[in-house]
Amino acid sequence: MGLLTLVFVFSGMVSQAFGQVELGKDKVKATFSIQQDGCEATIIAKIVMDEHWHINSITLPEGSFGYATKFDLTSSPSFKTKGGVVEPKPHVYMDEIAGEMLSTHEGTITMKRKIKVVSEKDFTLNGIFDFQTCDEARCLPPAQYEFSLKVKGCASKDESTEEDDIEKTFTSINGDEAKNKEGTNFVKVNNEWHEVPAGNSVAFYKKYLTLVSK
Repeated sequence: MGLLTLVFVFSGMVSQAFGQVELGKDKVKATFSIQQDGCEATIIAKIVMDEHWHINSITLPEGSFGYATKFDLTSSPSFKTKGGVVEPKPHVYMDEIAGEMLSTHEGTITMKRKIKVVSEKDFTLNGIFDFQTCDEARCLPPAQYEFSLKVKGCASKDESTEEDDIEKTFTSINGDEAKNKEGTNFVKVNNEWHEVPAGNSVAFYKKYLTLVSK
């Protein structure tokens, strides 16, 4: 919930007084895995929310008071991130009581982050999943999952060669926007091509990548 994020302070005190403290991890479970293909890898977070509970999306509508979800990877010289978080299309709606637009996820979803492995040696990747969960009446205090995943080292190709390889799949290129034969859109930010996730417009994703890369 939007303005109800403030309610968790009061509700937590009341719950504690009665010996029934509810935590975000009681309502939201998250597990983490990695899919790796050579020097390319995808970090996957599977999030399962209890019925009637939700979390906010990574990117919130302008003017929202909500607690944005974060899926962050601890920086390391062993890898480079490729783009931002890929999340499912959120449920965006107006909360008439709070007077603000909300953007939420519920049920079971997956979020993904792509990386390029630049270390020839195996290493451990660390990260956090930070969120706040709410139902229709209240929000619980923000909660966090920490995770560690084993990544295989890789003798990476020259970056210019990789750019040439991906551009060979494009059927059209218009400046910093492109499309392949499957109809998938790509945008170029900081001299690197990024696949635009389904449900996102090219303009929105380009703006999002520009903001997260600062």
